Amino acid sequence: MLNWHLSQDCFSDVEMRRIWSENSTLSAWIKVEQTLANVQAQSGLIPQEAADKIATFSASHLDQDQMRDAMTMVGRPIVDLVAQMRAHIGPNLAPYAHYNSTTQDILDTALAMQMKLSLDNIAHTIERLITQLDRHISEQQDTQIIGRTNGQHAVPMAMTNKLQVWRSELLRREQALQDAATRGLNVQIGGPLGDLAKYDGDTGQAVKTGVADALGLGQIDPHWQNARDGLSDIVTALGALCATLCKIAHNINLLSSSDIAEVSECHVTGKGASSSMHHKRNQRASEFAEAVGRLGRQRSEQIGELTLHQHERSGGVWIAEWVVVPEVFLLTSGALSWSEKMIADLTVNAEQMALSL
Repeated sequence: MLNWHLSQDCFSDVEMRRIWSENSTLSAWIKVEQTLANVQAQSGLIPQEAADKIATFSASHLDQDQMRDAMTMVGRPIVDLVAQMRAHIGPNLAPYAHYNSTTQDILDTALAMQMKLSLDNIAHTIERLITQLDRHISEQQDTQIIGRTNGQHAVPMAMTNKLQVWRSELLRREQALQDAATRGLNVQIGGPLGDLAKYDGDTGQAVKTGVADALGLGQIDPHWQNARDGLSDIVTALGALCATLCKIAHNINLLSSSDIAEVSECHVTGKGASSSMHHKRNQRASEFAEAVGRLGRQRSEQIGELTLHQHERSGGVWIAEWVVVPEVFLLTSGALSWSEKMIADLTVNAEQMALSL
């Protein structure tokens, strides 16, 4: 469903799908290999000629059917990617591609690159959402609404108070994501066991720092190969954001019900139409924001299970990340996209609110 042409826009936004597309992911893997080679060349570990030749390789050079077949056999995608890269640069330079590296170095560093782009995209969307809330707060300064506790009428309150609670919660979710990013966006450069054992002296640490600087990422010492807490922090923060969006959407949907009718989505002909009841104007943005927010929150909860590595690497949990992490980002983007539409189109019925009072 997430990839169907019919429904993909209902579950994620275009930019997030681009970031996590197969071609973008392949390109990210190659970018890590190229950056590693260039830093190693600058450190005198491999010839600059090799780094320059590796820099000419791109996803367009890959035989993806061959990669798929190798993936089925090997269980890892980087083995064949490196084989094709080595064939591209020629036998004399081939040993310098993927030098002193391992599959997890490439996949984890590329993952951090994609998460960094995704978090930037999410931050911009949250900022637009807050701008729309600010507009409503400004416009509803004199509007009163009945407060509701435990599903019952309570006492009158300012409509702006309800809106400001949503706004402040979104700001906290944005800050939580920024905090998580400081712990979770890191390179993985260490070789088979993450310990830089294939390098002499301090050379490995210098290469690791150089790759981190080149890609705009942080680093963890000694490594995070089997310590997934930083990644978990990011995914958990995304789940909490989805929970906030789900709650806001659910409340807007409740206020939009025929029995309350104190807010509604701006209506245009055909929007939220029913196939059998032509009088209906279903509130679709709040409905989808709630649904996709629920999915994102629920999916994010799986990350805790995937932090439980055995010894220095555990494929049984690492492989599951390859599905869970991208899907949480995709679903978060979908929940945000619907929330942005929902708040932008929100119409406040002050007269109905007055009647409820």
